[in-house]
Amino acid sequence: MAVKISSVRVKRFNLPRVDPAWRTSIYAGSAVEGFVLEVAANGAVGIGGSAAHPLVISGDDVQAQLNGPVRDILIGADVYDGSAIRQALKAAKVHSRASIAADLALYDLLGKIANLPGYVLLGGKFRPRITVVRMVGVKAPPELKATVGDLVAQGLTHFKVKIGTGLDEDIARIRALREEFGDRIWIGVDGNGAYGVDAAIELSKALEAYRVGLIEQPIKDYDVDGLVKVTAASPIPIMADQCVEDVQSALALCQKRAAHVVSIKATKMGSLEECRRVTEVCHAFGIHVHFGGSAAPAVVDVAAAHLAASLPAIDEECEVGEFQALRGDPFRGAIVRGGRMELGTAPGWGLTLAE
Repeated sequence: MAVKISSVRVKRFNLPRVDPAWRTSIYAGSAVEGFVLEVAANGAVGIGGSAAHPLVISGDDVQAQLNGPVRDILIGADVYDGSAIRQALKAAKVHSRASIAADLALYDLLGKIANLPGYVLLGGKFRPRITVVRMVGVKAPPELKATVGDLVAQGLTHFKVKIGTGLDEDIARIRALREEFGDRIWIGVDGNGAYGVDAAIELSKALEAYRVGLIEQPIKDYDVDGLVKVTAASPIPIMADQCVEDVQSALALCQKRAAHVVSIKATKMGSLEECRRVTEVCHAFGIHVHFGGSAAPAVVDVAAAHLAASLPAIDEECEVGEFQALRGDPFRGAIVRGGRMELGTAPGWGLTLAE
């Protein structure tokens, strides 16, 4: 029996950052434009969400796509025809940051209809909780130590630090963290493409002494051949981010051995299924997969955690806590304790919207 989608509702939120001085080496932002997408069918309402990004797509464009092609494709569609809906979104060239809102809402709706949590729909749980990696923006060592110290006090132990302001400054940042916290914390770094090939190799060798877990996108994303050289020379695992957006680009990178690790993101790939497909390709080549993140409403992180919980090939540490870097998140029900996101048994994503 068909279950037709009867209504679609879009809500837009301005979500200030907890850290108003947040910045990377290539952009700064004190707030995030977030979106909630409610999809109703047979008395049940599925909830998805997403966010704009200053370097990728504006809030106005996300809103226009949600109210335009996304709404047009969803209204009257059968909830059980999820694959056909996702293909239609792709054919309409809906941006990944708009299509992911529909993708998550469809899973949530299906979970509520079936009375099953999201991870069951995604194949079943492999791990009961997910280690949360929190991002920390570019800061001078004293401010960096204070910021990480506050997060450690909340029970967090895994951090990805934004770098890219110069070799000496970046080394000083990581040295300060390791000296302050010792091996109590896991440290990854994100260069946001700030380095050239030779400098990136020099950076990797300099950071080896500070037991850095990975270096994300140290050079420009379009320089895949350069990334091959950095990966071959680096004593620290190199992670590709922006140069992998779908299964085709993942395959091309894996064939060149252009990274030790690939970052998947729901907002970058547009659907959880595409994240899964990229994971399977990378796993076949022996390349690790890290669930990356981006500041967005909690539903994005929770859904990512559900998928990560169902995929043995995903690395244990995942960036599924960035909703906590924002004020005014409209979702309730996400649980992070002791630096781990816990997954319950409520249907769908187990979230509700604040009144």
